[in-house]
Amino acid sequence: MENNENTVVEVIDNGKLTFDGQVISKIVDMAVKNVEGVAIVRSGGGFSLVGKSSGSLGINVEVGETEVAVDLRLVLEFGKNAREKYAEVKALITDQVFTMTGLKVVEVNAKIEDVVNSETFKELSDK
Repeated sequence: MENNENTVVEVIDNGKLTFDGQVISKIVDMAVKNVEGVAIVRSGGGFSLVGKSSGSLGINVEVGETEVAVDLRLVLEFGKNAREKYAEVKALITDQVFTMTGLKVVEVNAKIEDVVNSETFKELSDK
């Protein structure tokens, strides 16, 4: 999926409300950072804990006129239940995107690309 530049959400009094794909990606990033034990993969390999500045993140969005689809590349902290974390991530993304933009999230795909131990995860989150 690719980030669409702009999406018409609503025509209001002869004007248009639009969102850049990067805005949706930022909302997704901020939502995911509230999920303990989950990190987002950087595009260049490696990973960065959510909320840390890392350049290009493993978030791709496809934005339509009224709907959004999200693809994520994630790292999971060892011992965390992947299905539970996915459900938590999906719910937060769906809620925040809709609340902030009025767009319906129709799909959230997550690919777990790595697992790291708790010590490494904590170490990296403290940087």
